[in-house]
Amino acid sequence: MDETPPKVRPVQVRRRIGGDREAGRGRLRDIRGPHRERGCDNHSGGRSRPRSIGKKILGKTIRASSAPQATMEPFPRYPPGEPAAQDSNSRPVRRTYAGKDLALLIPTKDRPKHIRLLLESLSAQTVACGRVVIVDGGESIQAVLTGFLDRLPLEYYLCHPPGQIRQRNLGIGKLDDSTPLVGFLDDDLELEPEAIEKMIGFWNGSEPDTAGVGFNVVNAPRVRASRITRLLFRGSTTPGRVLKSGYNSRIDNLREDLRTQWLGGGYTVWRKDVLEKFPQPEIKTRWAIGEDLRFSYPIGKSRPLYVCASARVRHVPVMDQAPESSVHRFRGRKSSLATFYFVASHPELSRAACLWMLSAKCVGQLALGCAKLDTSMLQNGLGQAGAIWTCVRSLFGLADIKSALED
Repeated sequence: MDETPPKVRPVQVRRRIGGDREAGRGRLRDIRGPHRERGCDNHSGGRSRPRSIGKKILGKTIRASSAPQATMEPFPRYPPGEPAAQDSNSRPVRRTYAGKDLALLIPTKDRPKHIRLLLESLSAQTVACGRVVIVDGGESIQAVLTGFLDRLPLEYYLCHPPGQIRQRNLGIGKLDDSTPLVGFLDDDLELEPEAIEKMIGFWNGSEPDTAGVGFNVVNAPRVRASRITRLLFRGSTTPGRVLKSGYNSRIDNLREDLRTQWLGGGYTVWRKDVLEKFPQPEIKTRWAIGEDLRFSYPIGKSRPLYVCASARVRHVPVMDQAPESSVHRFRGRKSSLATFYFVASHPELSRAACLWMLSAKCVGQLALGCAKLDTSMLQNGLGQAGAIWTCVRSLFGLADIKSALED
């Protein structure tokens, strides 16, 4: 599919802050998925480094181009239950990380207040990171960034047309080997003061072949899986699981460290070389629901993924992906389509179990909406119903799920 190359406007400040302190780890829960032989592509974006200009805004426009991809050898097959590091021929060399080794990449669009809160929390960290790269798909937030130029190693790029995955991939292309760790942060997060310190400490204590580590979102409500939800393939008593239906059990609000089968898209730190070997294709949609599962689950089949319980962050809820009158139907439709698209992409998962789960969820949503006279729940349920019909039609070649997922 042809795409218009995004226009990029960079900003970089001269001053950078470094430093590190040792951090400990908590207890570890182990959730391991199946280890299968996987092929992969190698992707490396060329880095166009903006010249350092102190506190001025650079007016030059740069066009980002797609980097070539090269086919790599498949990953080796590891015995079930064994970490990839057991293979001495492919085991990465262990290294010690510091705060300066971490680049934080923040895609955003028209959320200046949330960006300000996020940057305030980054400024208050006990250990500073090496780079903070903001890729903006909306109106310029230069006025917000001005107050942080002396406190954070900021780089700012405008990306049009916008798109969360497009903006993220553009940001990855601006990085180099000076930051072997890359953190993806949503713009609606706030980090607790020791979050980066604890994250770096976890990386220094984990296996060398660890691919990614998630922050712990601590203000998410606790939800217990009931017998009914487990019967409907919508629940698991164990966090970090991916069921055959495509349901992914939660990885937030943890009391102890966790090995998981998947990681979130906007609160996770990855090894840069892993991002290069697993490029994320773009799906053009206003709401990138499910992109975290689509990206992290294949990686977790061959490499360890964790959540660090002591690296704590908080989520600030936002509802702005569609006009207020239609946001609930929009979200109901997109979430169901994203789940089925993910399941259809992996043969070890079950499309029948997925449809059973989605149908039960839809019926429950509509029934509860009627009982409570809640129009938002009814709209969400109607969106789910339309998506399920599209999924059924796709089984007979009458609809394309990816096209329906895009907008």
